[in-house]
Amino acid sequence: MIILENEKLSKYTTIKIGGIAKKMYVPETEEELIEAAAKTDQRYVIGGGSNLLIAEHEFESVLNVREFDKTIEHQLEGRYYVGASVRLQKLINTINKDGYGGLEYLYSVPGLIGGAIVMNAGNGKEWNNCISDHIVRVKVLHNGKIEWIEKKKCHFSHRNSLFKNNHEYIVLGAEFDFPKQDLETSKRLIKERLELCKRLQDSSKPNFGSTFMNYNKTIIRFAKRLKMGNKKGIHFSRKTGNWLVNEGNGTYREAVRQIKRIERVHKLFRKKCDREVILWD
Repeated sequence: MIILENEKLSKYTTIKIGGIAKKMYVPETEEELIEAAAKTDQRYVIGGGSNLLIAEHEFESVLNVREFDKTIEHQLEGRYYVGASVRLQKLINTINKDGYGGLEYLYSVPGLIGGAIVMNAGNGKEWNNCISDHIVRVKVLHNGKIEWIEKKKCHFSHRNSLFKNNHEYIVLGAEFDFPKQDLETSKRLIKERLELCKRLQDSSKPNFGSTFMNYNKTIIRFAKRLKMGNKKGIHFSRKTGNWLVNEGNGTYREAVRQIKRIERVHKLFRKKCDREVILWD
């Protein structure tokens, strides 16, 4: 197991904000992860670091799950076991070469399988696709023991699951069932996704991706017209609705202030607003 001291957490988030981990445990096997989980505060588990906003203070211990299980095992026709440390792009490339598909819309997401399961990653309500469409069951660490949880008991919904903001569980991996798909179709879908992201998403600066999973588009547009935020710090993207970007000098406090303002305006107009970003404070 790798143990890092006084590690900058901003290095591990896509928004590039965060304090210091006095100790960061980086297990390289499942057994080491079980050992590390017993030594750390399970509120602070980091994977790909998207959808994560970390306060700029010291954290006693952080568990980094990027290395412990990068398994992609083809078990049966279309049935795979995938470890939580696998990057989404790696999984998509692997199943596509094997003649299967179904996750190409996630090719642009800079995340790991574990985090994608926790967040039930998808491509928007209008398309209604999410990673849980292909999940059979999820392998977790729960109260120090390894358990398998069937899909129906994972409470998957739009950008949500049993595991989100639930510190009793650490996702270790999952079994998936993917449909057959020819390689040319997979390549076309990936190309279309990347072209769509280039056209609509602001990747010029560090960001979370989506800030809210449920929100009113008119209120977000109104916030942009008011130019809420710091031009040299955190502000809403002029290109992509619902995205906060960090111009380089952004802080946790600024980002939280922007999020809270949008939540208050939604409440004022009695509109639904649910935050997607997870806060470490």
